[in-house]
Amino acid sequence: MANCCAWLLLFFGSNVILNTKRNKRWNGDVATLNAAYLKNVIEKMTAYGDRAQFTMNGNIQGPNYQVINQAEKKMSFDSSNRLIQTTVEDFSGANASRIYTLEQIKALLSNVDSPIVKSSVVRTRRVVGASPGTSSGPRGGSALTKAKEQIAIQKYEYYKSNRDALPSDIREHSDEITRMMEKGMSAEAAFEEAIKLCFDH
Repeated sequence: MANCCAWLLLFFGSNVILNTKRNKRWNGDVATLNAAYLKNVIEKMTAYGDRAQFTMNGNIQGPNYQVINQAEKKMSFDSSNRLIQTTVEDFSGANASRIYTLEQIKALLSNVDSPIVKSSVVRTRRVVGASPGTSSGPRGGSALTKAKEQIAIQKYEYYKSNRDALPSDIREHSDEITRMMEKGMSAEAAFEEAIKLCFDH
């Protein structure tokens, strides 16, 4: 079955499977995950952790997943890559896939014959590695990754501690919160600014 799905993705594109099974639950076969979805998972892993695990929750267009860093901190995202709250049961037993490394997810992506593959892999390498012409080597990329990881942890910890008091649509502003924190705002200040955005539409 996995080989069949991979063959369909390779020659006809991910829409073959998505169009025929749009409303069905994901079957747990990572070969059915499309390039755009895997590209987003890789971006989250590059920023927040080097391992990922998928859950059966969600549909075939993209299951929910969690990213795990070296300190075993976990951040969960839905198929639209928005930060979500999950339970232990979501990622245990028959509900969860095995844990994949960043290199394994890249390998899955490389099996999908799509222009997204090339741009994603190149962009990920640029983030992880040093910029061309610098003498910093891979340390520059590692420092950037660690800085983004720290922002993600601080953002998630603030969300966990204050989610009952936060607006229900605060997650829609996750990217804005990250950008504000990257500019030097604390998690608290960034969330307060995002709350203003929530009430501004």
